[in-house]
Amino acid sequence: MTSISRPALLCLALLACGTAQAQQARPVSERQTQLALFFDPQVARDPKAPASAASGAAPARTATQRDGQRIDDRRPEEPFTVSPFGQPVQLTGSWEYTDEQRKNFDLERARERDRRVREHEIKLEARTRPSADSEVFVQAVGLHETRRTQGTAGSTKTKALERGQTWVRFDRVGGSRWSLQAGRVPLIDRRAWWWDDDLDALRVTGAGDGWKLDSGLARELMRVSSAERGLSPSARGVLRWFGQASWRLAPRHAVDLFWLVQRDGSPRTPVGATAIDEDATDPSDLTARWLGVRASGEWRPANGLRLGYWADAAMLRGTERQTDYAEQGDGSFLAGNTTQRRVRGHAVDLGSVLIFPLPLRPSIAAAYARGSGGERSATLDANFRQTGLQENKARLAGVKRLRIYGELLQPELSNLEVRSLSAGVRLLDNSSLEVIGYRYRQPVPSTSIPGARLSADPLGVSGDIGREIDVLLALREWKHFELTLRWSRFTPGAAFAEDQRDPAQAIELGASLNF
Repeated sequence: MTSISRPALLCLALLACGTAQAQQARPVSERQTQLALFFDPQVARDPKAPASAASGAAPARTATQRDGQRIDDRRPEEPFTVSPFGQPVQLTGSWEYTDEQRKNFDLERARERDRRVREHEIKLEARTRPSADSEVFVQAVGLHETRRTQGTAGSTKTKALERGQTWVRFDRVGGSRWSLQAGRVPLIDRRAWWWDDDLDALRVTGAGDGWKLDSGLARELMRVSSAERGLSPSARGVLRWFGQASWRLAPRHAVDLFWLVQRDGSPRTPVGATAIDEDATDPSDLTARWLGVRASGEWRPANGLRLGYWADAAMLRGTERQTDYAEQGDGSFLAGNTTQRRVRGHAVDLGSVLIFPLPLRPSIAAAYARGSGGERSATLDANFRQTGLQENKARLAGVKRLRIYGELLQPELSNLEVRSLSAGVRLLDNSSLEVIGYRYRQPVPSTSIPGARLSADPLGVSGDIGREIDVLLALREWKHFELTLRWSRFTPGAAFAEDQRDPAQAIELGASLNF
């Protein structure tokens, strides 16, 4: 833990003691500004320019986009500002609400187990610049969920307070082009294929003529949510070295190199140890490395067409310790033997988006993704698995990000092949309607679909998982308010039992207020 916590605490202590003195702002050239805009993974596109954020083409940063914000985040151009002790502090935040109906997720209409899930999320943020070359950001997150299950009396309510991003950043350290950031920092990939999460970390970032490097060390220091009893067993002792290097090959075309080295140093669970419930178990300790590359960009010929593309490839190597747990009569879990196996895998994700210079700016997109499958035994796991930090969300040609492997199924790209085809239009300047179809197949038939939200599992005799269709309507015409409507339908394939092939559906209404 000391490899992360001591540098982070030192940086925070230096800030608190006032050692970061105000400096004269150094001029930034137009060239440097353009490079920063191009390589920033948190950018949001100009809503009036129907370019694909997923394609990786040159982005245009909005006036309200700031470090620490996600692509879909929007904050006021002139935030509410207070000046305690003469130091300006910007206060911003957001409120998000979703109301989702989940129908037949067990794929059996005869079982009345439909669910309705309503969620509220409130973020409160404070941002200040103690000097021209330093910035401090603090974020608190409040969550409230109400879940009602058909056939069950009453509803289940949960609430929690989470520590969001809390970091300090020093720019142009020692007069160089490098910055240093410490605290709970945002790790953001514009396609969220590698990561889209906040981590306790120490990171450095630098950029030059046509390149950018972002790398750091991360280790969770304390619990994130008030609903947790402590640091979760899966995060305890996990040290990560993450990085992304970017090169601009030509205007609107880039190559990115990603890497993640993870070491789980948590102690081996002794045979006979007891966990009070399943959340307290630690069945997997993974030490692994991911390495990948992405080529992305956009062509804009003179006729007004826009063709965006992306191509991701990744390789996984490592070892995993697995501990068996047996549930006891009192609900506790008893630890059994621990075994170790090699982990090997690879994955690709390819796609393109074509936008036509016609009224309503119609678009079509096609994509193909495949995560390797294979032997899963006591000595080898040949199935690819993603980093665990991914969200798998990106924009195609609309104004809102969507889940690139389906809004209802939401699988991880592990032992899975996903083909998708979509079409969309811009109804207004900042509103869009998109329809996406997915086809799922397992390269090696299995009895599980990692990450999937379904309650039913396949039999492991067929790779035909099924099909899904999603419809996304996003309205973002207002500065501070937006509405979304999502509808999804999943039709199971031959991989499921004959009595578990009834379609599942989900419909979600979302609202967001930024202040």
